[in-house]
This record gives sequence, structure tokens and C-alpha cells, in this order.
Amino acid sequence: GGGNPFGGAAGGGNPFGGMGGNPMEAAQKAMSNPKVQAVMAKAQQNPKVMKAVQESMGNPANMMKYMSDPEVGPILKELQEAMMG
Repeated sequence: GGGNPFGGAAGGGNPFGGMGGNPMEAAQKAMSNPKVQAVMAKAQQNPKVMKAVQESMGNPANMMKYMSDPEVGPILKELQEAMMG
């Protein structure tokens, strides 16, 4: 029970991990996705959002604490959807 609600196709674990493998590699691959780039461009306009995105990438557990933030949550959700394809 429980587990990571953001696990999706990654089978729990790191939502940025994709299909296993290196999370940094997955993040780099994600950054070549135009949808992800668009969301990141939006995030970069707001230092608070950017910090949350970076913290979430470093530690997926952080994503939970930011999801309820009205400023940050929608962008994280959008980023997550873009990364999941």
C-alpha cells in the first residue's frame, strides 16, 4: 500500500526515473522534449517555482509538499505530465 503516487510507469521510485536507469539521464532526455522545455521555460520565470522543480527533481518526496502550493503545484503537474509523455 501507499508508495509514490507519482510513480506511474516508473513502477514507484523516482517519477523522473522514467523506465529505470539513471535519473539524470532521464532528466536530460526529458529536457529534449519540447513540452518539457515549454514548462521549464514557464518555471524559470518564477524563482520560487524553479526552486521547487529543482528540489523535486533531486528528491521526489519534495514534490508532495509543493503540489498543494497554488503557484507551484500546477507547473509541477504539467511538468510531470509532459515527462510521462
